[in-house]
Amino acid sequence: MKQIAGILVSSLLLLPLAADASISTKANSSNTSTYVSQITNTGPWSSIRVQYTNDKTLPILTLTKTDSRDYLFSDRTQLVTDGVASDLKLMATYRNPTGFRTQTSSLGRYEFTPTQIASIQNAKNVSLQVSFRNTSTITWKVSEKVLNEWKEILARGQSQVSLQKTPISIDNHSPITGNQP
Repeated sequence: MKQIAGILVSSLLLLPLAADASISTKANSSNTSTYVSQITNTGPWSSIRVQYTNDKTLPILTLTKTDSRDYLFSDRTQLVTDGVASDLKLMATYRNPTGFRTQTSSLGRYEFTPTQIASIQNAKNVSLQVSFRNTSTITWKVSEKVLNEWKEILARGQSQVSLQKTPISIDNHSPITGNQP
């Protein structure tokens, strides 16, 4: 009986680790790190990926949809945080045959703005209104699990970027004069 209880307790201790399983950090040789959240087969998407590199770039959202039709992602896609909509900047869109005659993988890459980063980090509800050039708009409510991963990725990347932007050549011992900048 004690063995079963021990196994059960051990299993419960490992549960929080499984929740972060799709978040990864990749270190590059140029002294930068890339933080990635990738989730597959959720909602209408084959894959959703948010990545943030601490090299002063903005985070990228990549949506992939594998289906029998081509989806031509549009620049009229919006991020909706707590009921407030803002346009996502379309960076690129691709279509790739998957090898199956009836399947095509369509991909759209979008860039978040600093305002959108802040709104996601404080949001309770987030959804995407993804527009396409050749079919109707898909509205997708971001699940709590996905939203929490996005918040973590954005916090990790932003803290690294803000540290890089901190001025380090400040002389705190300079005399005070009347002509301060």
